[in-house]
Amino acid sequence: MQTTITQRSPVEYELEISAPAEELAPQLNKALRAQQRETQMKGFRQGKVPMSIIKKRYGQALAFQAAEEKVQEAYNEVVLDADEYDVLGQPTITKLEVDVDEDLEAVIRFGVRPEIELKDLSETEVEKVTYEVTEEDVDQEVERLRKQHADLMPVEDEPAQADDYVLFDLQELDPTSGTPIIGKRDEDQAFFLDAQQIDQNPMLQELRDALVGATAGDTVRFTFEHDQAHGEHAEGETHAHLFEVELQEVKRRDLPELDDAFAGEVSDDQVTTLEELRDAIRNEMEQAWEQQVNEYVENQIVEKMLDLHTVPVPPSVTEMYLDAFVEDVKQRNDDELPPDFDETAFRHANKSNAEQQARWMLLRDKVVEEYYLEVHDEDLDGFFARQAEREPQLTVDQLRQFYESMPRLMDQVRQRLLNEKVFDTLMKQFTVTEKDRETLEQEMEEAQARQAAQAQAAQADAAASAPGSPSPLQP
Repeated sequence: MQTTITQRSPVEYELEISAPAEELAPQLNKALRAQQRETQMKGFRQGKVPMSIIKKRYGQALAFQAAEEKVQEAYNEVVLDADEYDVLGQPTITKLEVDVDEDLEAVIRFGVRPEIELKDLSETEVEKVTYEVTEEDVDQEVERLRKQHADLMPVEDEPAQADDYVLFDLQELDPTSGTPIIGKRDEDQAFFLDAQQIDQNPMLQELRDALVGATAGDTVRFTFEHDQAHGEHAEGETHAHLFEVELQEVKRRDLPELDDAFAGEVSDDQVTTLEELRDAIRNEMEQAWEQQVNEYVENQIVEKMLDLHTVPVPPSVTEMYLDAFVEDVKQRNDDELPPDFDETAFRHANKSNAEQQARWMLLRDKVVEEYYLEVHDEDLDGFFARQAEREPQLTVDQLRQFYESMPRLMDQVRQRLLNEKVFDTLMKQFTVTEKDRETLEQEMEEAQARQAAQAQAAQADAAASAPGSPSPLQP
């Protein structure tokens, strides 16, 4: 058997394998004899079918089987056992030519870990958000809980207020004639007029403005205009939708008293006083903000590391991530792919994301190697202690035993702690600038509003050009 390794790119090699027929003969003949012993054929006793017939019927398949085994042996010996290549992903057989009494010609393509040199990060900025949970924040959360636990009382003969609950029917009309458009009616729609998502949706804002001040039984109209960016209208042209709203019912919140009884109710008796409730809310908000800030910083670090480092990704690693994406779809659908799932299109659509995740994985591994990062027993002790604080019904030892009884879960914990060390290490290499919480919230709200407006406009465009489709205003 002869083997040749050729480098096709910085992260991909090919192993060419050739072997004469006589080298495969012992293994192939053994398989043919085994097949002969098992074959039943009319006119012959079992095990007595002539070898010429066995070769004609099963020879090529058995030759491929023997060839695959020989190729795997060659790959293990020349690539894996040689300890010269840091192989990533699964190898792929790109060529396999063999038949009974013929030579073997095969090619295996395999990916390797790229050489990475970490850049100097000291001139690159990462923003860190400063925050402090205020009494006003706690007041707002308490008020949200009051609204969440309020009773809804019907309102008769009174106009709807800006924080009422409304039930209505929505009909889109032809903007020229004012006649109803068939298929563009939504009945029994309902929402709170002060719902947060309304402020992020221009169409719902128009609907809310039309309903505030209306009384149950009233019929009101409103128009929503937006710039048409595609579809049947020219880019930049304003397109209008006319709607008629029949207000069926108005309900108003009857807020509970703000006292110790309320604190016990909303906390499932975890606290007994209003002050304890406020302390618990403050702690939860601080933890939530800390997590949000950490995620914000980590996302920046990943983006900047990817921008600074050009890392070639072996196709085998990209495929490994795509396989994981497909497996995730299966797990979310009772361990089966949906009947209409187009895996080819799915893999194509997610290829860029898979490559980005693979690039970060390679960079992360390089940081671990460069800075000798490891997860030690004391790191695990700290993790279990923090978990016990969040789950006081369990002791540290009980949590440890639970995780250790599930190796896969324990490995996830180790990877999580290792990731924390990676980000902590990289954070020290960047230049850190601080941004106040209000600025961050404003930027996030503006970004969300832009995304919501774009998505809603696209939905409206699609609905306007699709006969019989639902109304483009979906509260």
